[in-house]
Amino acid sequence: MRIGLLKSFLAQRSTPLLGIDISSAAIRVIELTRWSDGWRVEHYAEHELPRGVMREGSIVQVEQITQALIDAIQKSGSRLKEAAMALPPGLVIRKMLTLPNDLSEDEIELQVESEAAQNLPFPINELNLDFGVVGSSIANPGNADVILVATRKETIAERLEMAQAAGIRTVVIDIESQALMAAVNSTKNSTNVHVAARAQAVLQIGRDSSYFFVENHRSLIFEHELNIGFQRLQKDLDRHPGQVVATTEAFCGAVCQEFKRALQMYSTTSQHVPIDKFFLSGQEQSLFRLPSMMQEQLSVIAEFANPFAEMKFSHAINKSKLEMDASSWLVACGLAMTDKAS
Repeated sequence: MRIGLLKSFLAQRSTPLLGIDISSAAIRVIELTRWSDGWRVEHYAEHELPRGVMREGSIVQVEQITQALIDAIQKSGSRLKEAAMALPPGLVIRKMLTLPNDLSEDEIELQVESEAAQNLPFPINELNLDFGVVGSSIANPGNADVILVATRKETIAERLEMAQAAGIRTVVIDIESQALMAAVNSTKNSTNVHVAARAQAVLQIGRDSSYFFVENHRSLIFEHELNIGFQRLQKDLDRHPGQVVATTEAFCGAVCQEFKRALQMYSTTSQHVPIDKFFLSGQEQSLFRLPSMMQEQLSVIAEFANPFAEMKFSHAINKSKLEMDASSWLVACGLAMTDKAS
């Protein structure tokens, strides 16, 4: 199940969408095409962003990011004019509702709007809303769990305007966690019917903070922000330039401790189920020791996700260069798959 905050004539689409991922570290754009035996990378480009242009997911320097987006799209060589973008978790309000399981979709929508009007911190006319039925409630038999998502309209408008300045029409605004998990689920290992029925988790390590997501039966059941990011590692390396290995291992150890607390929090939730598969997303070249340290310290077997593992590449693509930081492309790839995955 994927729910989004902006959908425009998405049904029956056959033309691909340009996946645009705007993070605090970089802008990544990618064009994928669907073939009978999987996906193929047609065009891509990455434009690194300086510190300070985004803060906690919010855009601080609009003009600078807009120009970076224009440059990335031009560099990619893609001729697509329609795109899918995503919002970071910090800009999206998520709330799980428990409703009678015999309600029609219209009745659920009325309940969701009523809940939003009463309990969300902004007037409902300032929000974009969507919802999705997760499934039968484990804690309340006879009821259904329904996820409500909302964001400020101005947040969406800002991204639409930036894309428009780059000559792009944005037809989908997704949520980063859903795009990320869609890319993870595109691999043969995850599309296996037995694996798809189990819980999968992703630890996404960003510049300013990190997120831990758990998905069960293709629905997001847990999301938690970790107060640690690559910026901390970079500051430590700046202070200790001659101790790269020790500093990086210390950072990985700190990530393990933050992740341990997140796992403990997940274990106390009502939707807790055993996690079958752990994936990592981030700068794997810097954090190549993290999987082994997670196994040593937490008995967790994790691997860096590679959305390109089973893809084909057009002749112009430098496959080895793209795969060097493959896990950082999960969101962009998930967005580029939107026309088929929604």
